[in-house]
Amino acid sequence: MFTVDNVLNLIQQYGAIIIFICLFFGIVGIPAPEETLLFIIGIFIHSQKLNGVTSVMSAILGAFIGMTVAYGIGHYAGAPVFQKVVKRLKLNNSQVQAWQEKYQSNYRRALIVGFFIPGARQMNPYIAGLSHIPLLPFLLYSFIGTLIWTVPFIALGYLSGNLFHIPYKYLPLIGLGIALLFGLYYLLKKK
Repeated sequence: MFTVDNVLNLIQQYGAIIIFICLFFGIVGIPAPEETLLFIIGIFIHSQKLNGVTSVMSAILGAFIGMTVAYGIGHYAGAPVFQKVVKRLKLNNSQVQAWQEKYQSNYRRALIVGFFIPGARQMNPYIAGLSHIPLLPFLLYSFIGTLIWTVPFIALGYLSGNLFHIPYKYLPLIGLGIALLFGLYYLLKKK
């Protein structure tokens, strides 16, 4: 069983590869505490337990490649799953068409802001692929979203290393709290 200490040991031991794998699978949809991991990466960079450039690049690449793979799955294999969902929800063709048009007109914002909303972060690339959003704009907005999601969380972790020293077992709770604050901020801003 994975505990916080096990994950922290894996990150310290394997560094970039574990960061890449955790963020890749977190985006593809396998549950992972991505914000907490990014925060911990920042703390480890501050304490010089991880290389800053390698760790940040691994985080960015893991999230971005996860987005791209999920887009490909949605684009090439998502239609049968989508049809089952449509049947189960008893949606008619005009409702489906309206939903797709709304997503297509708002996908840029969804791809960027969606990174800060757990669940939306995982669903957006599949929906974009399923909606046949053109690949190049998808890649551009996914990359922008990846940058503005990963770098601030890592920076917060890095800066917290200067402010106080906390036991590693509390880091996931702090990361989760920060993620919830970001989510709350965007929900309140939307209202």
